[in-house]
Amino acid sequence: MSTTTKKYTEIYSQIKEDIESGVYKINEKLPQGRLLAQKYQVSELTITKALNVLVREGYIVRRRGSGSFVKDFHNKKMTKYSPLTGSFSVYDGNVESVIIGFTTEIPDESLADKLGIDQETLVYKIIRMRKVEGIPSIIEYTWMPTNVISGLTMKELETSIYKYISDTLKLKVKSAHVNIAGVRPSILEKKYLNLTDTDFLMSVEQVAYLDDGRIFEFSIANHIPSEFHFETVLIAD
Repeated sequence: MSTTTKKYTEIYSQIKEDIESGVYKINEKLPQGRLLAQKYQVSELTITKALNVLVREGYIVRRRGSGSFVKDFHNKKMTKYSPLTGSFSVYDGNVESVIIGFTTEIPDESLADKLGIDQETLVYKIIRMRKVEGIPSIIEYTWMPTNVISGLTMKELETSIYKYISDTLKLKVKSAHVNIAGVRPSILEKKYLNLTDTDFLMSVEQVAYLDDGRIFEFSIANHIPSEFHFETVLIAD
């Protein structure tokens, strides 16, 4: 783990602990980023990364022009994406994986920012086609930092990377920031999913977090609509 990544995860954990223990009370405004940076002796960018995780986990909310405030984390008004276990578990193991690409690469600035790492940290790049009950259904593009998810082999790619993360690496998946949109298929997707220019896919872009605040995955999974199912739980006041 790079020094910068370690710092922001440490700060995230400390502020989260302070919120849960009542040091920062519900509806209380957090100190400004500049003051938090001075307190922890880091840059304001590092503080922003730590606060971003707390926003996504429902501990704080940003109010434009006012700052960051502690939410009622006991009654989170969040949309939950469930389950955070990967396609293999979602489809009860009725999934066959076709490995299209498996490499390590140096991330560009945009990818490094999404993963919360520096550009010196290598990442796995994984492209898989998933067959659900024999039907070509999903093309998955996944990037994972090699210093967080270590030791990946073809064996894990052919089954469940998430199972490997929990059972072998003993890491706990905590949360994800998810965006869904309809997209037209790429040349690769038309080839592997037997699509044409007039078809479309449901694209799920995800940034996923461990319970210590580290980002372990940025992924884009493009699903044929007939095999796409998204479940949410909405919790009111």
